[in-house]
Amino acid sequence: MNIFLRCFKPKFYKKSKSATSYMKIRLDIVRKRRIAMVKFLKMDIVDFLKNGHDDNAYTRAEVLLEELRIISCYDIIERFCDCISENLSLMLQKRECPEECREAVSSLIYAAAWVPDVPELKDLRAVFTRKYGNFIASSVNHELVEKTEFRRRPSREVKIQTVKDIAKEFSIDWDPTALNLLLLRQTSALQIEDKVETGADDPKIERKKSIVNDQSEDESVLSQAWTRDSLSNRSLSSSSSSNSGSPRRDSEKKKKKKILPYGIISSPNKKQDARIEEKAQEEKLEKKKSIDQENSRLLKPQGSDKEASSARKNERTSSFQRPKLLDYDDVVARLVALRRR
Repeated sequence: MNIFLRCFKPKFYKKSKSATSYMKIRLDIVRKRRIAMVKFLKMDIVDFLKNGHDDNAYTRAEVLLEELRIISCYDIIERFCDCISENLSLMLQKRECPEECREAVSSLIYAAAWVPDVPELKDLRAVFTRKYGNFIASSVNHELVEKTEFRRRPSREVKIQTVKDIAKEFSIDWDPTALNLLLLRQTSALQIEDKVETGADDPKIERKKSIVNDQSEDESVLSQAWTRDSLSNRSLSSSSSSNSGSPRRDSEKKKKKKILPYGIISSPNKKQDARIEEKAQEEKLEKKKSIDQENSRLLKPQGSDKEASSARKNERTSSFQRPKLLDYDDVVARLVALRRR
């Protein structure tokens, strides 16, 4: 089989071998970059702890955990690449994917969509899907799935523990009680803000709502009482009007003034709006009158204008005199005389 591979080397073997070899080189480069970033973040956390900036160290711990997660993903991918490079001959012998390489093949196909730092994974995915079809979700490595698709933000305890480990590593005496108190204060402040925004369980807001409801109820009661009083007064006035005369009725109307209860009195804004509308209507009427007057002025002297224009035309025609043309015989005689000279 090795002699056959050396002589012929099918496309699947060539592409998978080259992709795995290039992938290992790429993983080494990217891993070195991430490890350098981890060292830099650790030194930042140490500096923050020495200067007493515990909250900044806490935030940097989250970034450090994210970098460590990506490095662990690289380690898993490298392990599966080694498995495929070792079992390439066995994969060529069988049409279906062997059980030894099923997890590695399905995990690498899955990782191509979640690890953009390694573009060689896309080449491997194209080779494997062409030969074996789509990957089986049940055979994908669970650790890789948890670190890519189902990853979560690290909890408070995990972040504090990472800061503790770094402090021990660099022999720094650090007490996390101050940081815990600060985080508790922040969480309590956020909860209070949420309650204020929603308005739930706030006695002041409930009191305001009850006062507004009471005012609306009082206004409705007053309006009902006013309507009843007005109806009774109308009935009494109708009965008295049959007995009394017209002058007495006019004097009563002048003396009486309706006193409206609270809630039915028209607001001053409405009065102002009505005044503004009246002024606007008056201005419109004045404009219309002025326009009509101008039109009447323009229409009246139309006859005189026509006469003046006709007189002007006649004057122009009379003043303009066309030159008299010479006769043909006179012109010929003059030309002959000129030639003789």
